[in-house]
Amino acid sequence: MDAFTDVPEDFELPAGSVKKGEKYFKKYCAQCHSIYPDNRITRGGSLQLGPTMFNIFGRASGLEEIQNKQATDRVDNVLWLDGPLMNYMKNPRVMAQGRIQMNFRGIPDFQTRVDIVHYLRTLDWSNEEVANPPPKPASFAPARWMEAMNQEKKKTPPPPPQEDE
Repeated sequence: MDAFTDVPEDFELPAGSVKKGEKYFKKYCAQCHSIYPDNRITRGGSLQLGPTMFNIFGRASGLEEIQNKQATDRVDNVLWLDGPLMNYMKNPRVMAQGRIQMNFRGIPDFQTRVDIVHYLRTLDWSNEEVANPPPKPASFAPARWMEAMNQEKKKTPPPPPQEDE
């Protein structure tokens, strides 16, 4: 396709920065995509509309559950490797033949996309921090308050016993 002239069929991912990729992921992707296996969102103001990016590399498109249940049109018949990820981030509507629900125009800068792909490759089971996140906090505010109070009680030592005079 003419839209993807910077990513040939035999594309090999050039050098990139995982650290910069994480920063760019937060800027461009994290508002709708999680990095965790259970698709949790941990940033305020984020929406859990898209599929998790955990273990995206090598996964077939359309397999992960999404929160946006009205989104019936999804990318089909794509194996998410370096080239397709680069192309999708450049122009998602062309890659998906117009069938996407995202309000995302794409990332034209080649190196930014390379860095994000390097970061996406780290989101797998070998990444302990991402693969085993702490338990989700309760979504019910009073339950969160009670949980915090119980944690505080565990931290506070009991008062010393009173001596009888």
